[in-house]
Amino acid sequence: MDQLQANLYKLLVELDDICKRNKVTYYIAAGTALGAIRGGGFLPWDDDIDLYITRDNWNRLVKVMETETPDNRVFVCNENTELYCNPVGRYVDKGTTVMMKSQLLCGKACGQLIEFFIMDPMPISEEGKWRHRRLMKVYTELLSPYFVVNRDILNTNVDFDYKLYNKYYIKSLFFGKKKVLAELLEMITSTPEEESDCYCMRRGMVTLMYGKELLGEPRMERFEDGLFPIPAKQEEVARIAYGDSWMYVPEGAGKVVHNLDKDLTTPFQEYVDLYMPLLDEKKLLKSYKKNKRIRAKALYRKNIFKRNFALARAKIAAGRIEEKGFHIAELRDMLAQKNFEGLKEQLNYFYSVQFNPDMKVDHVLVPVSDEYLYIAIMFYVLQGAYYKVNSIISARKETGVSLSDELQEADAMMQFCKALSVAVYDKKDVDLVDRLLCEYSRYSEELIDGARARLWSICRKCSGQEDYQRLLSEAKKEIGRFGTDGELIRYEAYALYMLGERDEAKARYEAAVTHTRNGYVWREAGELFGIDVYEMVDGSEEGKENEASVVEEDGNEEDGNVESGSEGDGNED
Repeated sequence: MDQLQANLYKLLVELDDICKRNKVTYYIAAGTALGAIRGGGFLPWDDDIDLYITRDNWNRLVKVMETETPDNRVFVCNENTELYCNPVGRYVDKGTTVMMKSQLLCGKACGQLIEFFIMDPMPISEEGKWRHRRLMKVYTELLSPYFVVNRDILNTNVDFDYKLYNKYYIKSLFFGKKKVLAELLEMITSTPEEESDCYCMRRGMVTLMYGKELLGEPRMERFEDGLFPIPAKQEEVARIAYGDSWMYVPEGAGKVVHNLDKDLTTPFQEYVDLYMPLLDEKKLLKSYKKNKRIRAKALYRKNIFKRNFALARAKIAAGRIEEKGFHIAELRDMLAQKNFEGLKEQLNYFYSVQFNPDMKVDHVLVPVSDEYLYIAIMFYVLQGAYYKVNSIISARKETGVSLSDELQEADAMMQFCKALSVAVYDKKDVDLVDRLLCEYSRYSEELIDGARARLWSICRKCSGQEDYQRLLSEAKKEIGRFGTDGELIRYEAYALYMLGERDEAKARYEAAVTHTRNGYVWREAGELFGIDVYEMVDGSEEGKENEASVVEEDGNEEDGNVESGSEGDGNED
């Protein structure tokens, strides 16, 4: 832990004690929970702590904090601070300064903090869930002083209903924002816990839905020096929030940091006292209202331009690919020979366009042939990274044209790989893994995901020297078939470790971590041999902030796992 994280950890320990003494249930969440299950502590680049809490427990905590908040802390939320314009509650350290533009006028949430994301029970019916999500988006947008929360206002099939928002915005001009927000919140929180099967949480621009059984009775997980509660089925929660690649440590651009002004040695009140006399509260509030009228229209026009630009870019890219020339037969031969370096050179331009964020947001597809798409998809599937091409197959399906037989086969392989991933990481179900491997034996023999799952199953069943000798033999065989892959090497390393060959095991773990970004492999190498994987693979994290995905404002980005070029297919809009 660095000093920033040490401060945050101290806040977490304090809150945990308060919640335990007052029987308030919460869960560490988001990037904090990812750090717990992937490494037992903070992600090296993480600079905040997130918690989930159900509405009933939140209401209880608000009352508790009226008397339990320490003198050197502040507990700030909509319920106790009128000018606080965020649906996320915060526990703040008064002795530090972390400035966010949206909180300057409030002046209370300007230090290092822990955030509470509130989980509201949703109606059971699909119609009720859809209405709940739309009302939640209207509420969070109206609460914000400026129009930033919901940027996808072009599509009719998303849960931000601009007409509904405008109705309540106009109503707020006549009856007051406070009254309208209270009306919306009453509707959002009207579903009794016992009449719900699902929770809804609005985080940044993302609305996430979790089945109640996923949160369930908290399970305790190590986080730094203590044990803290996480959702009962955190792995399934992570897949919803971060997509199928949640178990992998992201590279530079996928590491989310918050680009905020920080001073960890000065109480934020000193800064507040300096700038607050310079602010004209009435003028600011008036400008906020004006901004709410014009921002949505400006954003609408901007998004139309971005979508048209993406469509044009896709057509230009298809033309350039055609002009450059390629022979499907040659690409197929490269794929059959697993000449991935050659294929990467041929497909790199296509990927650079197709994986552009603007293309992915609007589900725009470069209009190439299905044969070309099949090769582009299988390039990743055969390398055990099916999740990186989820966006391609999704965009192709949205064209409304039937998939070719080859694309249907590729899609079936991807679904098989996902089913194995769920069985291994989310459910940890050996019998399910074995059934999938048997039922889809052709895929399991052809794909590296099948080999990984097969070794996982063997490893889970090991109980003695003979079993570990078999694991070692099978791991070497799979490495011989599929080449250098860190997840395969990990099983060879673990078998050697259990057979007492510690020096050789350490060497193989070092090889494993340099050939995979699987967080579980990294954690195991660290726990068994003290290998500083982040230092070994990524080098010092200092000075890498420019490589990271930067968040300048609060609550507008997810933490922890956004793979470069991956789908990140949580329940977003």
